Amino acid sequence: MNEERRVAELDAELRSLADQDPAEAIHKSRALLSGSTNQQSVAAGVLIDAGALTKDSQAIQEGVQVFRELSQKYPESHGFRYNLANGLVTLADAVPFQNLDWYLETSALRREGRSLFERVTANRDCGDELRSTAACNLANAYWKAHRWAEAYDAYLEALRFDSTNAIAQTGAARVLLRCAQLRLGKPSVLMAVAQRHIERSERHKDRLRELGGARAETDLSSLFEKKLPGGVYPDLSSADDYQLFVARNRLALNLTIEGLDTSLKRWDSLQIKSIAEPVSTEGVPPLYAMFNVMKADFLTARLLAYRALYGETPDSGTYADTLDYAQYGTSQSLLTIAQRTCIDVLDKMAVATSEYFGLAGRFIYFSNRWYGDKLKGGGLQWNPDLLDPIAKRNTALVALAEISLDIESGGALHWNKLLRHASTHRFIVTHDVGNSASRTSSFVDHYRSGDFGSSVIKSLQLTRAALLYFVDLIAQHERPRRRGSECLLSFHNITKFEERKMKIRCISNKLTRFPGTDFLDYGSPPRSAQRLANCSRFVTGSQHLGSFHTCR
Repeated sequence: MNEERRVAELDAELRSLADQDPAEAIHKSRALLSGSTNQQSVAAGVLIDAGALTKDSQAIQEGVQVFRELSQKYPESHGFRYNLANGLVTLADAVPFQNLDWYLETSALRREGRSLFERVTANRDCGDELRSTAACNLANAYWKAHRWAEAYDAYLEALRFDSTNAIAQTGAARVLLRCAQLRLGKPSVLMAVAQRHIERSERHKDRLRELGGARAETDLSSLFEKKLPGGVYPDLSSADDYQLFVARNRLALNLTIEGLDTSLKRWDSLQIKSIAEPVSTEGVPPLYAMFNVMKADFLTARLLAYRALYGETPDSGTYADTLDYAQYGTSQSLLTIAQRTCIDVLDKMAVATSEYFGLAGRFIYFSNRWYGDKLKGGGLQWNPDLLDPIAKRNTALVALAEISLDIESGGALHWNKLLRHASTHRFIVTHDVGNSASRTSSFVDHYRSGDFGSSVIKSLQLTRAALLYFVDLIAQHERPRRRGSECLLSFHNITKFEERKMKIRCISNKLTRFPGTDFLDYGSPPRSAQRLANCSRFVTGSQHLGSFHTCR
């Protein structure tokens, strides 16, 4: 206990110094790197935080190296893993941003950081407070990669573990406010939900400094002074069980990422609004048919998951008892089909992207569409055929490309892809109790029933986010194409199967208004607007007891 108290006092002293004189805090921290494990941990955390304040990449790198060595020496230490993740994303943020090539230059650092945050968030052995801060910082990492839908889900995951996490509350509010500003969904609903997040965070505003430091407290306190226009909070009083399932898990396929308009018969209203083509082009662009199929596949997977988890599924089969609490039947198979379908939609999205941009290739997967051949040394480069939208800062393309990195081996979302492959090429068995088979086989994977169900929900949320980004990708690319030339706009209403073609002339870069259009400005936020406060505090732990003391 005395050791923990001394470590806490040292940490508080150095962090207070870092707020006042970060350069001196770096100097004093370096003197502790040859000390005990706890002293090294405190010093490394301060090196990273103070290095970020002074833009001292060398100090940040030193802190990262210490946490990497400690993580390898004590692999059971979730705190060191979390600290390493914080250091990696901080090191990436220290690289100056000039254009979208920043995402290539920093991809390895940020990808590893996201993966480590996800591992801490998913680990039951970590305390809820640590899981909450890891999920919050994962959300920040998603936001910086323009993955706003996933960021919102991760902020709410952080609040599930710790409802007093004011950093997560303000982060969720800022995502909704940004969506409202860009009219990504219904502003009235987004404003109302954002206001509720702000009110809840204000009740715990004392935690802003504890979780994010003095700078976070100063930056985020301004949210409490915002006077948001009156909004309409989602009314789910008339929702049926399926609609409640969709709303609570944020699985509705529309631009309003929170809530559900139950007054609509077809509330999954996400569509490709318009595509500009030469006047001579005939027929409806195939992209509409492709998106219809992807959308229907997702809705089917969502329905199957609901019926498997909460509905009644007819089952006329009898199954052998394998004496290991395993579950067999149509409900279990519906879940595996839903899981597999989610990842299949991502591969179809890669094909649809190839159709839209005219990309070549026979073997098309979500993992191989966005980047070209790796450079010497393993660095990434953009797919040469996508350099035009990259040059125009199509941030939705960046979001999809970053997802492709996360679902590959070592990424934060690789688990989703592993489950898809397991259900396709091997066998998946779920269990009521535990996840051990009465006899093992390398061809059979075993999972706890609850864990597998949660994984399916996460896969649905991932696919929903990717579909939102895909529609955003088209919208961003179409906006400049509608300027300065005569073109034909094709509108295809999938509910009425109606096509409307209108010839318009664009003059002085301003699009002539005409009935039936809904052009949204999906401009990317400037880099300065992307800055959300990290739960940047670092965790120190007792080397012998394996317990962790939160020092900030």
